[in-house]
Amino acid sequence: MKTPTDKLSTNIFGMLVSVVGFALVAIYATIALSTHDVYWFLTGFDERPVRVAVYRAGQRTELEAGQPGFDELAEAVRASLGQGVARQSGIGLSEGSLQDAYNQYVTVEVFFARPVKLHAWFDTDSPTQMLFPITGRHSETNLVFLGGAGKYLSNSPALKTIEPIRSALKSQGLLP
Repeated sequence: MKTPTDKLSTNIFGMLVSVVGFALVAIYATIALSTHDVYWFLTGFDERPVRVAVYRAGQRTELEAGQPGFDELAEAVRASLGQGVARQSGIGLSEGSLQDAYNQYVTVEVFFARPVKLHAWFDTDSPTQMLFPITGRHSETNLVFLGGAGKYLSNSPALKTIEPIRSALKSQGLLP
């Protein structure tokens, strides 16, 4: 007499594919939900700022589209962001550090017409402005502070490089 379990066979390979597939989907979905970005795994950044402010020892130079030097700096910002995020830093920008960035160091601040998304495996929010320390505090770590309405968020991303921005500033005589 045959029992119902005599006809069952175990497909180990199919089971492994199912478990691995489920795990990959679960990891992807968890990161996508927490970052609010289904394309979190991509690099690249295609948005151009509408305004760029360069601070040098308390002097502010503001550039907008059509002004000399704007296109080079805007493209340098896009290129730096387009290289992607290296890691999250856990660093925030205090009011004192922000004032130092404006008054003592070389700093680039960019403004976008609408909220933008910087793809990363952690939440980068949807900033309308970004601040790049070029010299001074936090400049050695390639940080970009993200924010809006004059305020910057904590846990700023560290970019893979900000060398295009440094090069553009040097070519315009804004960085020694």
